[in-house]
Amino acid sequence: MLLKTLHALDKEGKKGDWCFINKNTKIALLYGDNTFIEMIILPISSTGSERPPVWCWNGNKESPTITPSILIRETPGWNKGWHGFLTDGKLVEV
Repeated sequence: MLLKTLHALDKEGKKGDWCFINKNTKIALLYGDNTFIEMIILPISSTGSERPPVWCWNGNKESPTITPSILIRETPGWNKGWHGFLTDGKLVEV
C-alpha cells in the first residue's frame, strides 16, 4: 500500500508497503516485517533516461511495477535476504 512519507512507512508500514521519495526518483519498499532491516530504497525512472543502475517504474503510484527483480543478498547476523518483484503493487517472492 502506498504511504505518503518515509516516516509513515517506518512507523506504520507492513510488508509490501511503499512510499516515493526524492520527487519520485526513489521508492522505499518494505520486503519484510522489520522496518529497520527489511526496507530497501531503490532508484527508479519512468522515462528510462537515467543512467543505470535504476529500476524501471511503470509510473503508477498506486500500483507500481518495477523491473528488473529486486535481489537483497543475505548478510549473516543481519538479514535473511530476499528476491522477488514488485508487480502491480504486490510483492511476488521468487
